[in-house]
Amino acid sequence: MKGVRIFILILLVSCLLCSCAWFDQQSKNTKAGTGIGAIVGGLAGLIIDSHNPWRGGVLGVAIGAVSGGLIGNIIDSSAHQAARKNTCVKYRRTTENGHKEEVIAKPTATKNNYKVVTVKYVRDGKVVGEETKTVPLN
Repeated sequence: MKGVRIFILILLVSCLLCSCAWFDQQSKNTKAGTGIGAIVGGLAGLIIDSHNPWRGGVLGVAIGAVSGGLIGNIIDSSAHQAARKNTCVKYRRTTENGHKEEVIAKPTATKNNYKVVTVKYVRDGKVVGEETKTVPLN
């Protein structure tokens, strides 16, 4: 029994170290989305599951981190796709509450070996954020 526990502990530590190496390769928006999602999800889980706040917090952190990381990754990949294809790229979704959200990436210029891409974040037809990204052409 002791050998099984040590094996499981070594396996968990190995998985943790591998995930840290993978996370290091992710973009700034993916990392930010993961962190913000984990914090908001954890707080929401604590509030929602009042009978067992630990369970709610852990589930909230996990769900929030995954969804926030995915959103950050979509933002980055839309800019890279727009630069690579030299065309406008749109991602759309409707939330559970019926809000219509879009990420629109549009290439605007080329500077040296980089493509300048403008990324807009639209919610219910209103622009809620906009940023300019410089994407390498390779």
